[in-house]
Amino acid sequence: MRIFFKFLLATLVCLGLGAPVAAAPFGAVSDNGVWWLTLPGGPRFFSIGADTVNGGDKTLRDRGYYFENFYPTEAAWAADTQQRLYAWGFNTRGGWSDPTTAMTLPIVPEIDLGRNARLHWFDPFAPEALEKTIATARVVTAPYRDNPAVIGYFTDNEVGWWNAPLFKWYLGNEWAIYAKRHVWRMIYDHYGGKWNRLLADFVPAPGCNSFEDLKKGGAELKLRPGGQGIQLISKVTAACAGRYYELVYKALRAVDPTRLVMGDRLPLYYNQDAVLASRGHLDVLSTNYNVDTPDGWVAPYYFEGLAKLTNTPVLISEFFFAANENRSGNVNNGHLMHVATQAERAVGAAAAVRHFAAFPNVAGIHWFQYYDEPHGGRGDGEDFNMGLVDIHNAPYEKLLAAMVPANREAPAIHAASAANRPAPQPEVVPIHPAAQPLSLTDGSLADWPDKAGTRLPWFRLPAPYVPFGDVHMSWDAKGLNLFHLAQNYADLFLLAYEGEFPISETYQLQIAVDAGAGVRRFAACLLPRPHSKYSGRFELSPRLFRIEDDGSLRRIDETGLVQVLDKPLPHIALEMTLPASELGVAALTPGMPLTMHIGVTTFYREMTMRLGAAPRGFGKSAIDRPVKAVLADK
Repeated sequence: MRIFFKFLLATLVCLGLGAPVAAAPFGAVSDNGVWWLTLPGGPRFFSIGADTVNGGDKTLRDRGYYFENFYPTEAAWAADTQQRLYAWGFNTRGGWSDPTTAMTLPIVPEIDLGRNARLHWFDPFAPEALEKTIATARVVTAPYRDNPAVIGYFTDNEVGWWNAPLFKWYLGNEWAIYAKRHVWRMIYDHYGGKWNRLLADFVPAPGCNSFEDLKKGGAELKLRPGGQGIQLISKVTAACAGRYYELVYKALRAVDPTRLVMGDRLPLYYNQDAVLASRGHLDVLSTNYNVDTPDGWVAPYYFEGLAKLTNTPVLISEFFFAANENRSGNVNNGHLMHVATQAERAVGAAAAVRHFAAFPNVAGIHWFQYYDEPHGGRGDGEDFNMGLVDIHNAPYEKLLAAMVPANREAPAIHAASAANRPAPQPEVVPIHPAAQPLSLTDGSLADWPDKAGTRLPWFRLPAPYVPFGDVHMSWDAKGLNLFHLAQNYADLFLLAYEGEFPISETYQLQIAVDAGAGVRRFAACLLPRPHSKYSGRFELSPRLFRIEDDGSLRRIDETGLVQVLDKPLPHIALEMTLPASELGVAALTPGMPLTMHIGVTTFYREMTMRLGAAPRGFGKSAIDRPVKAVLADK
């Protein structure tokens, strides 16, 4: 690893900082199914980056990191900072880093191309949109085009492709907006010009009685419970995302054709239709990521799904770990991953590095960020201990003592990752015993230490879609245990309803199990409500039901049986147990055979992923083509 760093730095020095960009650019290559970035001239590398490698904000120097508080010159800051990063196992400057040529580490600037070209919430379908995007690209890449350390560009940051807001915004625009016309035409064509077909899926706003009325400014459609309108909204999302990716790709190819187009740093979540629409318009797909649990576990479905949805490598453009114990006074005021102590932070961060490196399609990981956020928070209020160093420029020793070995090991872990694909589903699936007693009231998954061994990785959806979550299962004498990590963005104001949120439109995990006493079917339904801590977000309240043979739902007291962890949408973390008595047996025992089916359905029934064949409707009592399982004794 040390030899590689010396080679990397020597390569960049040979290119000549400040000289025209070399003919051989940075690139990406797949070797035996494992993706890497490549240096000019061809050698491959695994990008281990740090974001915000810059001197800080002078206006915040009294309460935040600022280089002049510690160094006599910018050159002295650059030299010391680069040497630190090199010693800590980092080889790349990530987003919002200083492009100074006093540093030779490769860099990926974030240029806000879509925002500056006004693509997202304006009119990307206007005839002049490409010309304007090219003109904007020429301006925002100007500071970087002659810098040979530039790998490529992040086109924007955290473009969420939130499906319903896009649909509502463009539909509500005036007819003069080309995007409004495009969306209107998609709606009209989807229903073949038949208004009654639209009414089966949507409830129009009062006074909207025809497709012609939808042409007016302020037009609004809400989902009708039981309808399939979300499928149309998904098509609109794909069209809007596809147009964005087409425009920024063509623009960057026009103004800086040798640099990699590295995506829009998806916001800890991805919309599958948007990712599919990006195909052919990215060299690297970038995504930010909020590590799933304090022990550093990374849910495999997320990156395994991206491997199937896109044909490019993935770069984790931002991941982080914070601790309440810190020297900058950060209060960690939100849902982003944070733990109590620096010791816990170190363990979780190092484990996450190793987990990320083990995905064959992940070609790099960038830590957010070089220094802590200011005491009292950023301008947007975010106030997290995310730094490798504190606001006083002192390194976090425990964190780095754990991360440096992980960073050094990451390329070798990645090189071996071709073998890390899920094994085929066995004829009989072993269900591991619980490693320790479970608590369904502790707000954590700490009682699942063997997350890899308890995962059921064989869920399926109709192509081209992929599983949107993971399900893990264990057992003890008292019952079957499950936890579920997933992503599902839903605009919960989009549905037309009164009173309680309809059960039919909830996020649901259904499971049918035969433990020897006949098939028993259950549904855990997650009802949304305004979040008690995070304004404008939602939290989920679980309901547990027994599904009777006639399809009716019998409520089961959820206390001690189901918990939803405190993660605002689009993140979902559910833990539950099904008591042996509900399965019709006195206790579960080693070697006991099971047959089962598990289905998970997103809000508004947009997608359903299944393990085993699907029972049709709540009322079916048999399990078609069930999964055979056995309760393993170790």
